Amino acid sequence: MQFLLLAFSVILIQSCQNSSNVDENIHLAEKLSKLKGVELSIEQTEDKYKQVYKLMIEQALDHDNPEGEKFLQKVYLSHLDINKPIVLSINGYSAERNRISELAKLLDANQVYVEHRFFGDSKPDNYNWKYLNIKQASADYHHIVELLKTIYKGKWVSTGISKGGQTTIFYRYYYPNDVTASVPYVAPLNFSTQEPRVFDFLNNVGTKECRDKIFAFQKMFLTNRNKLLPLFKKNAIQKGYTFQLLGGINLAYEYSILEYPFAFWQWQFVSCNDIPTNMDNPQQIIEHLNKVDCISFFTDESVNYFRPFFYQGLTEIGMYTYDPKPFGDLIKYAHNPNFKFTMPKGYENAVFNEKLMLRINNWLQNYSKNFVFIYGENDPWYASGVHLIKGRTNNLMMIKKGGSHRTRIKSFTIEEQQQIADSLNKWLNIKTLIE
Repeated sequence: MQFLLLAFSVILIQSCQNSSNVDENIHLAEKLSKLKGVELSIEQTEDKYKQVYKLMIEQALDHDNPEGEKFLQKVYLSHLDINKPIVLSINGYSAERNRISELAKLLDANQVYVEHRFFGDSKPDNYNWKYLNIKQASADYHHIVELLKTIYKGKWVSTGISKGGQTTIFYRYYYPNDVTASVPYVAPLNFSTQEPRVFDFLNNVGTKECRDKIFAFQKMFLTNRNKLLPLFKKNAIQKGYTFQLLGGINLAYEYSILEYPFAFWQWQFVSCNDIPTNMDNPQQIIEHLNKVDCISFFTDESVNYFRPFFYQGLTEIGMYTYDPKPFGDLIKYAHNPNFKFTMPKGYENAVFNEKLMLRINNWLQNYSKNFVFIYGENDPWYASGVHLIKGRTNNLMMIKKGGSHRTRIKSFTIEEQQQIADSLNKWLNIKTLIE
């Protein structure tokens, strides 16, 4: 009741100049507050939305045992009109604050932005990691959609980026009719924890000149360990980085340079011209690694934050690793690099089973419909992305030439954006806004 009273008072204060908005928002707050297992509070209104709500929705930890342990899942609802489309924006990680997706803006739609189970505020009191799987997570989204369909009348579209894109695919696999269309961005579909397609990709991406420059930089980093390792340590101290979970600073040094090609092509924060070619300025080399974003990935803070992702990657949704062989004796510690150090205690030897990902791939190739897949051509995650067999489904594959993991609809040409809009218009029977 206190959440509802707060909602009413804030709505009245914020909307006193528009009585119709007051009436509509109060009416919506009443409906939301009556949904079973929902706690309601008001967030700051943003963009064109009439009101933004934070919903803490009760979920079963095990949806096969709905009377068992529960947890609250964080959801942000950005309200526009109950008759407009609704974008289910899936965050594969934590949602510290509300974010309006590109797709919600394009569709002039309401948005439901969901934090993934086991992240952020959406954690059970007592962790049981076996319930962190795509079937249980998909049931979370199904429950949220079923609740809100009692209020919203428009068509639903699901979307997500990276792990959120993966989750968007998995959710449609389990509940293909919950939404009318889906737009997953830069979403891999891995069949291994040491995805071999990534190795092949990194050996062929971009130009040979750039690949050779990357390899030379890696060798220079390993060859000049005596000069660079002290600067690496100093950088870690300055930034508050610790690497105890990985196994110490020496492993962090080698993992960072092994990660370098993947991070370089994934994010493209720098160009090939920016890669240092000599030891004239050792500090510049460390700064370059920071800019490429391949040191912080292995810190204790990062591992603790991403641990649910790593758990899923090593048990169900796959992962990549590194090949140290080309560096020979220059590698002194990371002889068998893998991500087992990220796993929760007691799960270090968990077994990956690729059968579910293969079933999902078969469904995508032959039975799925109304998907727009967004990829960047030079993103290593595209190597293990969805690769459709032409003509089997009505799905649309959009690959940005030279694009990275940061590829979005707005990254494409106006003509290509219109192609995406045309598919969504056809499936949803609405007018998509292309700026």
